[in-house]
Amino acid sequence: GDIVCRYTSSTSANVNYYTCTELANFYDITVQEFFQLNPLVNPDCSNIKPSTEYCVAGYIQRLLATNENCGPIYGNASCLGTDLQCCNSGTWKCGNAAADCQAGTCYEGACEGFPSKYSLNGTCGPKNDGKMCAGKWGNCCSLSGQCGTGTDFCGKGKCYSGACYLPPMPTDVPWQTGNTPDGTCGGTNGYTCDVVFGNCCSKDGKCIEVKP
Repeated sequence: GDIVCRYTSSTSANVNYYTCTELANFYDITVQEFFQLNPLVNPDCSNIKPSTEYCVAGYIQRLLATNENCGPIYGNASCLGTDLQCCNSGTWKCGNAAADCQAGTCYEGACEGFPSKYSLNGTCGPKNDGKMCAGKWGNCCSLSGQCGTGTDFCGKGKCYSGACYLPPMPTDVPWQTGNTPDGTCGGTNGYTCDVVFGNCCSKDGKCIEVKP
């Protein structure tokens, strides 16, 4: 897209390879941003000129998609601002359907979630920029860095992130959660025994400990 410069600053009469960094630091921008705003300056700052105006504040205007073409193969043209808001990474076309905007497919635009966080090729995890899985790739990232669904991807010991299968919570047996306040049980109150007073209710209505 076109560079829109909001503010310029002049270099001094004496310049060197460090002048670009000095300008960037003074105006609180990164060196990379300085070069983006001044594309004619060499990356090593070797052709910076003395007493010359350079852009130090501005932005690069978003290139809007034409003919519904978007993404990196079309100059990173954006679908935002067009009638079709989502760039589909499978077709590099703008669209509004759920399949275009879902995580794992949407490259940029009005995507579900944050598109930069989701895998667009089915790889995931720490070896793949920490990408997460969603949409057509499945909702689990395996320890081997592949997206998918089912036990091989979501199972215990195989799932790195996503909708990993969790082991069921242990179920308390009755004698662990009894409600007796004083060690009595049964009868009209219907108290049950617990681990404090004993795990079994005797025939005379008292909780006693019975070893297995």
